[in-house]
Amino acid sequence: MYDRMTDDEDDQPEDGPERLEPAGFPKGAQGDRVRAAALLVVRYCSLLEPVVATPWFGPVRNCLTRARGTAEILLRQGYGPEGPVSAFDIGLTRWMLRGVTELPEAARRPEVSVDGQRALARAVYDVIADPADEERFAEACALAERLAGPEQAAEERAHRARDLAELAAARESGREPDAEALWARGDAFARRHADRLRAELRARGHHIGEMMTDFPVPVTERGADTVRHIVAALAGRFGVSEEEARIRVFDYFADWDLTDESEVGDLDYIGHQTPEEWAGRIYLGLEFHEVGPAADLSGHAPWPLPERPRS
Repeated sequence: MYDRMTDDEDDQPEDGPERLEPAGFPKGAQGDRVRAAALLVVRYCSLLEPVVATPWFGPVRNCLTRARGTAEILLRQGYGPEGPVSAFDIGLTRWMLRGVTELPEAARRPEVSVDGQRALARAVYDVIADPADEERFAEACALAERLAGPEQAAEERAHRARDLAELAAARESGREPDAEALWARGDAFARRHADRLRAELRARGHHIGEMMTDFPVPVTERGADTVRHIVAALAGRFGVSEEEARIRVFDYFADWDLTDESEVGDLDYIGHQTPEEWAGRIYLGLEFHEVGPAADLSGHAPWPLPERPRS
């Protein structure tokens, strides 16, 4: 179904998403497998959502949230040459997932449950790229059961069996599957799974925060989302409390207008850099190009902590 790269092409260095040029898109039982595989990502790649402070705020979080977001659109709106999710979107997601593997450990922060999510997402997007390969689908299912753990493995198998049955029934009756119902059921499982994993990670000494909902300065919805990402990046990357991260971030942006969403406004300017780059700039006072995700920042002292955020 899909044109694969030749050996010569496969040996060439890649500066961007791997090529994915389908001769056609999955249909029939293959389409069912693609949707069922996407639901595995929904169930197991939600640990880092919503935006909270974790040691994995950065490339690891970015690739997993990309994997989950693409899966959501695929399920709800479709995957095909004219659909919202295209071959390029799948290739970009696979490229991001692969790139995290190549990061140094200091940036990747190995942890079995988090690395397991990345491995599952890679397996799922391999299924989406090549839905005719039933072995890849079986591998993704086995990875999901390992992530579920012994107590939830039977529940995972039941979820998958029900998903496939509903997808097949819809296809055989000539109607579209109830994507919202499939999503809601998977998302409910995801929330319980993520809560359990967060508790386990906290017990092992990892700093996992909560989503920030209150702000000492006026913000729009976009401004709130921008601030949440930067606070989470600062706390997660440098291991400080969310309260300290909040103080530093709001002090830094005290004279900025976090309600200005114009094309030349402050929020637009902030968006030119990643949250990780802003975190390094605010915490250490370094230039943006000095604080990339793989940079060794251990020899730099933080700026003094402001007494309180300015209003």
